[in-house]
Amino acid sequence: MAFAPKLSYQQQKQMEQLEMEMIQDMYNRLSETCKSKCISKTYDDGDLSKAEGVCLDRCVAKYLEVYERVGKKLSTMYEQQARTLERPWIQRQGLQLAH
Repeated sequence: MAFAPKLSYQQQKQMEQLEMEMIQDMYNRLSETCKSKCISKTYDDGDLSKAEGVCLDRCVAKYLEVYERVGKKLSTMYEQQARTLERPWIQRQGLQLAH
């Protein structure tokens, strides 16, 4: 049994706005990090070199992989915390915990 509070329309909109801000922040950090790592400060050509393109591909892939791993870990921690908070309520109700 998972703890999922009902959100009002306003709360849902705030959560959506927060999620959009987080995605935008992640994109900005990814862009700045990979740009500074892979693209020289002084460049002569308007196109990316092969090495720069490969570096950017690897940088983005690693960044997104780490972002996904952190997201999964945080999600797992949140679920564990929700179960821990839920346990006393279930016990007070005389219900059994599902394992």
